Amino acid sequence: MSIRPARIRVIVVAVLVLAFVIPWTYAHIAYAWPWKEQSTGEACTGRYYLTPYDKQRSIFLGVLADGRKVRMSSRGEVSMGRDTASFSIAAASDNEPYDLIGHADGLHRGDGITVEGVGTFTLKEAHSDIVWFTPNPGTATFCFDPDPTFTTNNYAQQGH
Repeated sequence: MSIRPARIRVIVVAVLVLAFVIPWTYAHIAYAWPWKEQSTGEACTGRYYLTPYDKQRSIFLGVLADGRKVRMSSRGEVSMGRDTASFSIAAASDNEPYDLIGHADGLHRGDGITVEGVGTFTLKEAHSDIVWFTPNPGTATFCFDPDPTFTTNNYAQQGH
């Protein structure tokens, strides 16, 4: 018994359709949980809102009291209806490599962490990116209350 080319094409097309439909269905169900954390209302009140949109680069946050420049990088995700995120803070003097001075992993909406000399970061909300219909690390917005000794950059988005 031989399999005809037409039958092989039908099988290949069926496999390709399933390879597309299953992740697509998962992604839409996973992000439509009725019990997903609601982003209405304020999870935090901060002086600034920080959202590094480019996950490949960190954002310039400001300058420490000792003159070192501070950069922030973050990522967010919605998993099983929960907003979660992580961030890292690094500082460096001119022409020096950046040193990690603070970080947090697995923050949930409303959780806050204080980095000495920089300020307090509270997760406002997170968003997953979808690549090929599967969830991938995305962006996060943090409320930021700077330490009184910290000089923020002049283009930080003012919060409520």
